[in-house]
Amino acid sequence: MQELGYKLYLVFITSWFLHLTSRISILGVLRFDFLLIAVMVGMIIYQGNVTENKYFQSNTAKILLLIIIYVLITLPFVEWPGSVIKKGIPEFIKAIVFYFFTISFIDTEKKLKVFILVFLACLSFRVFEPLYLHLTEGYWGSAAYAQGDFMNRLAGAPHDVINPNGLAAIIDSTIPFLYFFAPFSWLYTLLFACAMPPFLYALVLTGSRSGLVGLMAIVIGCIIKSKHKALLTAIVCICGIIFFVNLSAEHQDRYVSIVDPNVRHSATSHARIEGIIDSFEVALRRPVFGHGLGTSAEANFNFSGEYKIAHNLYAEVTQELGLVGLLIYLFFLKTIIVNFIHSNKVLQESVDEGSFLKRFNDAMQVWLFMNVLFSLASFGLSSYIWYLFGGLSIVMVRLSSQVHEHGDETVDTGSES
Repeated sequence: MQELGYKLYLVFITSWFLHLTSRISILGVLRFDFLLIAVMVGMIIYQGNVTENKYFQSNTAKILLLIIIYVLITLPFVEWPGSVIKKGIPEFIKAIVFYFFTISFIDTEKKLKVFILVFLACLSFRVFEPLYLHLTEGYWGSAAYAQGDFMNRLAGAPHDVINPNGLAAIIDSTIPFLYFFAPFSWLYTLLFACAMPPFLYALVLTGSRSGLVGLMAIVIGCIIKSKHKALLTAIVCICGIIFFVNLSAEHQDRYVSIVDPNVRHSATSHARIEGIIDSFEVALRRPVFGHGLGTSAEANFNFSGEYKIAHNLYAEVTQELGLVGLLIYLFFLKTIIVNFIHSNKVLQESVDEGSFLKRFNDAMQVWLFMNVLFSLASFGLSSYIWYLFGGLSIVMVRLSSQVHEHGDETVDTGSES
């Protein structure tokens, strides 16, 4: 049952991230992803994981459960309870299942390795597909407006409805793993060397300023983790200068607009900041319980005139769950950070620096650091990312504890759940 659940989870993430239900019509008709979710939830309940698995009783799980209860008990007091029931709760369920499936089915190092390989393969495909379409057919997918002119921007492929910033986030998400896994073998090193140029090229084509900030966060995180900080810093600075001077004038202008208010694209940068301020002002209309889960775009449309989800995680949470909900959610994020810090300390005492678990935990910490910064310019309350983070943080607590208590030989034996 455990093995079957794990394999179904791999099928689910492949279907979810590659949008197979959009590409293969029969899967869409069958509601394939929903069927997989229903089957896996049934398996978890049948196995008794909720009551028997101690990792379901972790602080992370308890706070996530508190968020769920909070959404339900505040339903009568929000602005649009109908929207919460019709849209907010279904979308939230699709996101939080990543947490429960991850802690239920990934209980060995071998399973974690295969899972992250499939996950990275899916993310990489989502980058290479629009890049391939761009190179062969001139595909862009999106554009940005700046003082009378439009700048083409690479977005997700036609079956992958994701904006340029979302595509940039996917690119940034793959880089920490490519970097930390590169020393494992010459094959991984070759993969890192071959993947980075097209990934960085695609990142430039997105024209995403938040993507560039995310990349800088990853670089800083990798330098902090490195034993050769001075050498890596020098290499990064040289590559950064070469990278920037070879950009088109349009892309240079867009990236400089992050810090310079006098260039053409600074207007959109300033508009983004104003948008975040407006989002918090909308949130403060109902500061206690919020407008309701999944209603950020609806609230912004009604009270600021623009139908967009708040492009700031904390403004989005405040709009939908109020200040009380924001406080609870911040505690949820804190437990994730604490889990990875705890795992890192345990692994430092138990395994070599070059072990998979140590390098994976380093990559996760850098990826987490990047997403904390990215969350200042993106939404995510009902997106999978933070719940996958939460699940993987529990997996690392579990596996690092196994290594510390029993040694490497027990990591691949499975758990009692």
